Amino acid sequence: MSRTPNKPIYTLYGSYASYATAKPRSYLRKKGIPFVERVPGTPRFREYVRKTSDNHRIPQIETPDGQVIQDSIAIFDALEPQFPEPPAYPPGIRQQMAARLFEFLVDATLGRSAWHYRWNYKDDNYDFVGREFGRSFSPHGADEQLAHFGEVIAERMNGFRTSIFADTPDVRPLFDTLYLDALKILEEHFRQYPYLFGGLPSIADHILMGPLFGHFGRDPVPSNIMKLKAPRVFRWTEHMNTPEIVSPEHHDIPETYLAGDEIPPGTLAFLRFCLENYSAAILQSVDFFNNWAVVQTRKSSGDLLSDKPKDHEPIIGRFTTRIRGTEIQQSVASNEIWVIQRVLDWIDGLSKSEKEICWRLLVECGGADIIDLKLERRLTRVGTYMAFE
Repeated sequence: MSRTPNKPIYTLYGSYASYATAKPRSYLRKKGIPFVERVPGTPRFREYVRKTSDNHRIPQIETPDGQVIQDSIAIFDALEPQFPEPPAYPPGIRQQMAARLFEFLVDATLGRSAWHYRWNYKDDNYDFVGREFGRSFSPHGADEQLAHFGEVIAERMNGFRTSIFADTPDVRPLFDTLYLDALKILEEHFRQYPYLFGGLPSIADHILMGPLFGHFGRDPVPSNIMKLKAPRVFRWTEHMNTPEIVSPEHHDIPETYLAGDEIPPGTLAFLRFCLENYSAAILQSVDFFNNWAVVQTRKSSGDLLSDKPKDHEPIIGRFTTRIRGTEIQQSVASNEIWVIQRVLDWIDGLSKSEKEICWRLLVECGGADIIDLKLERRLTRVGTYMAFE
């Protein structure tokens, strides 16, 4: 976006190869927030932004007054009160419940598939992905230089293969199937509606851009699958990166969320898909966190979760679960627990009748136990580090 006279400019630091950067990029564009985007290889990022946040991860935003915000959810939370129109949360209780559930369910359900398609198809993807990462650090570098940076990233990701993703050949067909099933549901939905909740892009649409654009829509292997099997989904990823709200294909859809707290059938089907596959793992993750948190007696309010240097969002541990009959290792990520906490806080603020509405929605979609989740200790962010509240 070009600079607009007399309007403060935000700067988004990220990469088109980045899963997480895709979320705030589409948010900024659809909100009409004046911003420019820069790669993390720019001097300003190295010399000011990274030092201010004490964090090298992207995305990060620098505000017009020099504040730095890291993490897509934290960026949404900071900007939504300042830029309330168009609203990123639909007005209905059912609609809001679904949108907030997607804040953690989308990554839980499709994040592993996104990683799988990028790094387990390296031979077919790497000439594109490696150079994309390289251009984030050296935008004008020769291909040989870009390949070097790409290999550095690839080696780091390969290290995550066992430490975080517990990747083995026997689990990979599951992540193929989850991707294909998600595409089938979303392709039918985007045949009828431009966004998940009608004629306005919601926070859930922006969260969905992480896997659908950041990996699936750009990396050669999953992108080709999307274009052939779900061309409307691919078109959605394109339109989500434009500032216009109304898309050419859906010019006849009013520029509003659906009235009467209605959730489109396709969005309900996608919510059901996420809950049926991952609600049990979410419950296990919270249970694991609670058992871990209560024994951290030496940790007081404000203390960081991890004693390791630069361990911003520590992995609490891992457990074994089953999804569609396949046994997988699941990591308990402190950031995910924090996002779940935000949803539980929202539920706690509802009236009894509103909670009943949410419970009925969860029953309908196969996740009734989520409404009763409780965290034994609360989390907060101290700078860009996860800490006990």
